[in-house]
Amino acid sequence: MKSKFQRIVQSFKKAQKKYNKSFKSDHWEKGYKKRLEFLKFKNLKNFRNNSLSFGLDTRVGSLKRQEFLYEEIKMKHNYDFIKNNLPTKNVGNLKDCLKDEDKFVDPNSLFHIDCTKEILDCVIKKKIKVRNICEIGAGFGSMSRLLVNSFTNSKLIIIDLPEANYLCSYFLLKHFPNKNFLLYDDLRYEFVNQEIIKNSDIIILPAWIELDNLEIDIFANVRSFMEMDLHIIKNYFNKIQSLISKNGIFLNINRYDKRTVGYPIKFDNYPYDENWSVLVSKPTWTAPNTHTLITQRNFTNSNIFQELKKIRYLRMINYFKINKYLMKNILPQKVFLFLQKIKHKFFK
Repeated sequence: MKSKFQRIVQSFKKAQKKYNKSFKSDHWEKGYKKRLEFLKFKNLKNFRNNSLSFGLDTRVGSLKRQEFLYEEIKMKHNYDFIKNNLPTKNVGNLKDCLKDEDKFVDPNSLFHIDCTKEILDCVIKKKIKVRNICEIGAGFGSMSRLLVNSFTNSKLIIIDLPEANYLCSYFLLKHFPNKNFLLYDDLRYEFVNQEIIKNSDIIILPAWIELDNLEIDIFANVRSFMEMDLHIIKNYFNKIQSLISKNGIFLNINRYDKRTVGYPIKFDNYPYDENWSVLVSKPTWTAPNTHTLITQRNFTNSNIFQELKKIRYLRMINYFKINKYLMKNILPQKVFLFLQKIKHKFFK
């Protein structure tokens, strides 16, 4: 097996040598530092139960919790769609996972099935022809698997830190042994273009590789921007807004406010330019402290800045909910009751 996956190891070693640490926030500097000893090929087969996927995975939780989530998502979406998108392989050997016949029903898969359904609905509604997809911050590849299954004639480009790409390459190669992969060790230069990727189905790249004159129809970032430094977020938004196709869509699912990089990263401060129309905007399923925003490139009818203002209010209300009991203890009663009235009046 090791010989078959030798390209993963070589790509990881190459990325370690050429690592551009400016792409690594304090959040991931601390997170990956503790796991360097585990990043050996022999540990990949158990990466979902030996701490390697910590921070990239959703906790399994109790069987009762898993059953609840499964029933909840079946009320949201067609059961056949859900079951068809659940994996038949337990790559990474996740423990204590719910099963439905030959399907593994872990919470991470359910969450990403919901995300993928949101994208599919927008693509169908807007009649978008999808040729190239770019997932920024794919983690170990949970949603990537679904994107490959859903858009069978499209190319998937994954951009992430080398440690995540190491797991993601293994995960996707196990699921799609017949797909053509382009990994970092295959590159002669520090960029890719349409010519370089023309014979590849899945392209997995470290964060510093440039995308040269590629046209991307779907960009996606799920729970990853919130753990990046601001200068990297700006870099990615510049990339998205310069490479997205004329009617392309951008899925952004991140927390309203997260502070693990040393300062707050706020959703409503993401550097969108004015050329976006909002397709979907709502709190995220199973994660009320997180927002789902899907936008389409639009140079004539934009409403993104108005939507970001609404999201700012949602962030404040979410913060208020989280800190309700603390605020009740430190604020004068009249002030607290006044804030409660505002909350119930405008955010029922």
